[in-house]
Amino acid sequence: MTIQNPKNDLIVFLFFIILFLVLSYSNSIAQVPFYVPYSYQFKARVARVIDGDSFVLSDSQRVRMLGIDTPELTSKDSFFVFYANKAKLLTDSLIAGKVIKLTLEGNTRDFFGRLLAYVWLTNSSGKDSLFIQAEHLKKGLARISYYPEGSRYYDIFYNLRRTAMKNNIGIWSR
Repeated sequence: MTIQNPKNDLIVFLFFIILFLVLSYSNSIAQVPFYVPYSYQFKARVARVIDGDSFVLSDSQRVRMLGIDTPELTSKDSFFVFYANKAKLLTDSLIAGKVIKLTLEGNTRDFFGRLLAYVWLTNSSGKDSLFIQAEHLKKGLARISYYPEGSRYYDIFYNLRRTAMKNNIGIWSR
């Protein structure tokens, strides 16, 4: 006959609880490594929009759109606050609650730990239907932001920005 030690049972139980929590946390937050091959892609659902160029996925990962910078909602200049709100509304109307495709380039995160990604809205058959960064530039709601990780779409970005500037659209209307 063996005598069981209740203290050992508690230690084993706590070990499995901690292991479960660690695995659950790592599966929900750290799905994307800090470095990926060029053009790494995945699809995800958008939970909520933070501002014109950042949002949160359904797994709680924060994303920053690669290649653009929209005006800040906290700007001291009411002109830019107006366009910051328009940029947020555009992003919200395009992707909030929807499945999107994200493309990452090399280093996947910025200084704040947000994923850096090019973002496409997908249609009902799962195909890319709208390039979100291009929509912001086309409507004059963003500047081009320089990230060393990706210069893949900058020719398109420069053309869209040039057209918005020439036509005095959005932030280029001042």
